Amino acid sequence: MRISIPARYARWLPAVVVGAVVVLSGSRLITLSVRERAAEMRTAAQAVVRQHAQRIATELQALAVRTRAEAQRAALILRDGNRPAHWPVPPRGIFWMSAAGTVVSAAEADDRVSGALASDWAASDPAWHASAGFFGPVRYGSEWYVAAQLPSEPGPQRPGAPEVRVVGYEGLSALLIRAHFGRLVNEGYDFELSQPEPRGAGQRPLFGSQAGNLPGAVTIGIATPADLAAGSGPDYLQLAIRPRGGWYPAQLLATDIGVLALLTWIFAFGTHDLTQSVGRARTALAATRRRLHAVHERLAAEIEQHRDLQQNLEHVRFHDLFTGLPNRRYFLDQLDRALRDMRARRRRRVAIVLVDIDRLKLINDTLGPTAGDELMVQVAQRFETVLHDSEFLLARWGGDQLALLAYDVDSGAAAQAIADQLQGARQEPFALRQHRVRIALRVGFTCIDSGLQRAEEAAREADVALSVARRNPGALSVAYTPGMGGAAVSLVSLEADLHIALARNEFRLLFQPIVDLRARRVVGAEALLRWRHPVEGLLGPEKFLALAEEARIIVPVTRWVIQRACRLAAEWHRRLPAGADFYISVNLSGSALRDPGLPEFVARVMQEMGTSARHLKFELTEGGLIADVAAAHDVLAAFHRMGIELMLDDFGTGYSSLSYLQLFPFDYVKIDRPLVSRARSERASGAIAAAVLQMASSLGLRAIAEVVETQETAQALLGMGCEFGQGYFFSAPVEAEEALRLLRNYESPPAAVPTVRVAAAEPNVEDTAIDDSQTQVLTAELEAGEPQSDESTQVLELKTGGGGVKLP
Repeated sequence: MRISIPARYARWLPAVVVGAVVVLSGSRLITLSVRERAAEMRTAAQAVVRQHAQRIATELQALAVRTRAEAQRAALILRDGNRPAHWPVPPRGIFWMSAAGTVVSAAEADDRVSGALASDWAASDPAWHASAGFFGPVRYGSEWYVAAQLPSEPGPQRPGAPEVRVVGYEGLSALLIRAHFGRLVNEGYDFELSQPEPRGAGQRPLFGSQAGNLPGAVTIGIATPADLAAGSGPDYLQLAIRPRGGWYPAQLLATDIGVLALLTWIFAFGTHDLTQSVGRARTALAATRRRLHAVHERLAAEIEQHRDLQQNLEHVRFHDLFTGLPNRRYFLDQLDRALRDMRARRRRRVAIVLVDIDRLKLINDTLGPTAGDELMVQVAQRFETVLHDSEFLLARWGGDQLALLAYDVDSGAAAQAIADQLQGARQEPFALRQHRVRIALRVGFTCIDSGLQRAEEAAREADVALSVARRNPGALSVAYTPGMGGAAVSLVSLEADLHIALARNEFRLLFQPIVDLRARRVVGAEALLRWRHPVEGLLGPEKFLALAEEARIIVPVTRWVIQRACRLAAEWHRRLPAGADFYISVNLSGSALRDPGLPEFVARVMQEMGTSARHLKFELTEGGLIADVAAAHDVLAAFHRMGIELMLDDFGTGYSSLSYLQLFPFDYVKIDRPLVSRARSERASGAIAAAVLQMASSLGLRAIAEVVETQETAQALLGMGCEFGQGYFFSAPVEAEEALRLLRNYESPPAAVPTVRVAAAEPNVEDTAIDDSQTQVLTAELEAGEPQSDESTQVLELKTGGGGVKLP
């Protein structure tokens, strides 16, 4: 049968149902809570009633002990079986009585209580009189008394021996006070202390916190002490307690009912409000569905476009924009994944190879801004061809660098073989915009045996190896070794110290004399820079000048050298005899020539120091000139207009092009190690030196031979027409004072034994020794009046050295 409910009531139906459910559930929870609470309180009450019953039993035991002690004393008095003339007076709370229940002896204050107790004992069941035990409690006035009686035990019976019983008693209220019975009330309990009636006739109430019985109370029996035979049954007293508010307080019950009523109201009206809100929401939802359906197709199209855009963004994020190769981020991500596979033993060792393409910027400058990217693509294709049998990842590491990750490499030798394959792939020229281009590669690689490293640390090992390959011209491929990491850290530390070396005044200058070979006198000195490092000691330029170039602090260092040289030149001019002529030559690097304010600085310093232009000269290398020919030409022309003469340094170790001698206003040319050669013929070496000197003379240049180390070399140069010489044969780099002394009075070294003067003021520090391993090739263009043989153009290897590396 279907029941129809009016619409105006139907909207309240959910609220009524929810309210009924809440009421039923809450009632059930309250009922369970009442039971649980009552059980907990009953358990607690049982513990409390046991505790107080034990205290009352303890007091009864104490009363029995006092009574037994007095019975023993009575036995001593009556041991002869004679009745004493005067009965002794027992202590308070104890009296003696006869077997008939007559008080024999008692304290004066206890006469009436003693008589009442004796009368009650005499009226009791005669069966109890023969044994010891408790009797009572006995009411006297408003007080209940408990009593224990024992026979005096006089020993062997004699005719006429008196029979005396000792009774100990105490007021029940005093006993309860000593048992701290009042704490029950403080703990929130009602109590009733009663005595079981004989033969189960009920309970005789003694004390209680309220009138009437305690329904549902927790009860416990209190027995007499075990050493006394109780004549009144197993329980002497009975204690019953109950919480004052009942086993479940009405206040708590009222609170629970109130909370239930509140929750019922909240849920009922909340349900009603929710029902109305759901109705309104359904109406709004229907309208929203219609709108959503209208835009669904448009959103689907936009999501598809977004997916395509996301894929493009992911590709751009992990690939180089110009070459399409994977980028550094993608490479490190795959390297990290490979290291995790190694830790999980899913892969063996991997090799990381970094490849640096030399002069890629020069290709961009000459063939166009994107030529380098096209070359990188071709190089990557070559690498992929030679490594097609291996599992690898090739990515663009930087502007002119490629990175290769080779998987499952057998050993370090296999990684070296991969590096050799890459070097072999660049041998054939590359076709680039109608040009055939050859390139040089520098390769640094490392072999990772353990997956415990981070990806950045592993890639840094290959980067350190590549840095070593770039610094070492003779090494095309370099494998990482653990010592390289420490060297890299040391290099970084050295660069950091270099930034504050000027502020700490740690730089110093040494001077190597330049000698007139004919007059055998010192005409000038080349200023050589040294760094007195607080930890590393005295460092030569080869240790820090390249770092100064990279850190872009070479300009302030060069200005410091020029200022120091100008100050010394002015001082030497004042201290030398009148008319003495000399000069100090200072080396300039390519970076210093790109300093637009250098000519103005030099002019200002010369004016402040009072230095003449004839006392200052500048030395430049061909490598420094080709970096920026236009800027170098302007700066050198400005120096020449100031009257400062210029020297082309190390002629024979660079490009050795005659165009530099004609393009720039040079006054001197310094020939590097003119008679030292690895050529097969010493005669050819001498011929080249003579040709270079003749060329310099024909161009109106004065020649200075560097690294003159023997008298034979000096004499040979003089015979060829060389005017000046410089080298260890004449003097090692010395301090300023020693250089000034040599300018005053130079003593030519003996012919048989070459001498070398060591720089003063620095014990245990020597200048850079000659390194026979450093060689470069000079292509000299020889011109002569008479026809020459095939030696008109020759190749000559020259060794560097002689007083250390100069300041650029």
